[in-house]
Amino acid sequence: MSIELQLIDCNCNDCKFMVRDLEMLNKHKKTFAGTGIMDKLNFGMCTKFNKSVTFIPNICQLETQQCFEHRKL
Repeated sequence: MSIELQLIDCNCNDCKFMVRDLEMLNKHKKTFAGTGIMDKLNFGMCTKFNKSVTFIPNICQLETQQCFEHRKL
């Protein structure tokens, strides 16, 4: 059932083209530590379009409905 929901959400977190940017994530967490500002924001690189992306896991992304491909399928 979770893969079915992920196919509806089309979140970059579950896309096979997304490569996580842990350096940017750590930098962001240090900058905003203790503020509660955008704690769930994640960073990565879309290898399909060769561009930086930000996303919040498990949130529906309407803008990725056409390009999303699930990483486990």
